[in-house]
Amino acid sequence: MEKYGNAASEEALPRELLLGQSEKEIEYDRAGRIIRGQEAALPKSKYKEDVHINNHTTVWGSWWKDHQWGYKCCKQTICNSYCTGSAGIEAAKAATELLKTNMAHKEATDDKPVLHEEKQLATWGTEVPYDLVLDKRLLAKALKKVTAEDMEAYRMKKIHHDDPMKDFRH
Repeated sequence: MEKYGNAASEEALPRELLLGQSEKEIEYDRAGRIIRGQEAALPKSKYKEDVHINNHTTVWGSWWKDHQWGYKCCKQTICNSYCTGSAGIEAAKAATELLKTNMAHKEATDDKPVLHEEKQLATWGTEVPYDLVLDKRLLAKALKKVTAEDMEAYRMKKIHHDDPMKDFRH
């Protein structure tokens, strides 16, 4: 008794446990839920609450900006990042301001793109000068030499980019 104690003694356990009964009346509904008689226990979360990691003073999800959760203490939106505190907030603001300044400077000094002249290529792959003047009489004479069959053969061989059957023509 001196070494292990007496578990059956009235001093060690409350009276309700010794007798296996209590005066509390609990009423249940048909589904087994408690209706009356005992305070409802608060549901416990499977997540740890109020846990501050990596030097943060607030929990993840205490801050919301631009559709992202973060830490309120340092305004970080990267989970499990190390807290930089107010120095990190100031550094982020300075980086944002520098980025805005650089973008404004680039827009102000940005030259307009140089427009290159498009070259009109002749049918044989040579460049056509802009000051070329064709003699209409000679052009009409050359067209008379070309038969309707030659023109139709040219149209059949020419690839039309908007033609859905262009891949099947020979």
